Amino acid sequence: MGGFEDSGGFLEFYDVSTGNSDEPTLLGSIKTAARFSSLAWTSYTGESNQFPIGVLAGGMIDGNIHIFDPNEILGNQSDNQGNSLLGTVKQQSQTSKNSVSAMKFSPSDRHQLCYGYSNGQVCVVDISTVPDLVSSTPVTSQTSSEVTCVAWNPVVTHIVATSFGDGSVTVWDLKSGKAWCELRAEQQGQPVSDVRWNPSQASQGLHLLTASADDRNPVIRVWDLGASTSMPLATLSGHRQGILKTSWCPHDDSLLLSCGKDNRTLLWDLYTLQPIAEVPTDSKAPVAATTAAPNPAS
Repeated sequence: MGGFEDSGGFLEFYDVSTGNSDEPTLLGSIKTAARFSSLAWTSYTGESNQFPIGVLAGGMIDGNIHIFDPNEILGNQSDNQGNSLLGTVKQQSQTSKNSVSAMKFSPSDRHQLCYGYSNGQVCVVDISTVPDLVSSTPVTSQTSSEVTCVAWNPVVTHIVATSFGDGSVTVWDLKSGKAWCELRAEQQGQPVSDVRWNPSQASQGLHLLTASADDRNPVIRVWDLGASTSMPLATLSGHRQGILKTSWCPHDDSLLLSCGKDNRTLLWDLYTLQPIAEVPTDSKAPVAATTAAPNPAS
């Protein structure tokens, strides 16, 4: 979990299996000079398994990305970074600092990290070179709007999608470093809050969904990129306010979860395009940034 304060940030690890206690157990923490703006955890364990529980990337508001060994933080109660900081990916622009607004590790090449900035820049870095992290590889972006989400294609491993605050989505071919296609998912100025690929191999890596943060039209759009990049295959309506996040079932691609600012979590049947259940939710507001440990076997 990322905690934030004016003089910097905290990175804290909790055991959420509360047992007999009402509160999760703090396992360790460190203090950082800058505040966190995004987090991503990969099950990559290194060339010689030196990172037993993977590697954690912290995107900071100063534009840098810190790479941590979470195993070194466990049990640390002094807030000192110690040996936990493996390296830093510095923002290439030294004149204008933009926060890291979204990031995601590749599920196949687990040392590949794609991330985006608040100014629309999209980059990729290989964290297997730690501690020799100096710069990353930028891809050409056509917008200066904030990157809101990063999604790696689960079928075609060199394809990644990024959504933006101006309502657009770009699908990148990382082999060429260029855009494969662009979608106008929302009206100009209305952000796309989430983008997800269909996890099924049968989709051939061509099916994705986009979610709208617009309170006036909080919809999920399902796209078949093989058929059209201008007209969605289907539109799901059911939330009363903007959608925050979605999750496509990895075992049954006809099932989809979505949560919104209306404090509703809906389970969708994509065959009928209707919600079939609502998950009870707590009305408490979420913390600024959290991430769960990945499955090392995945």
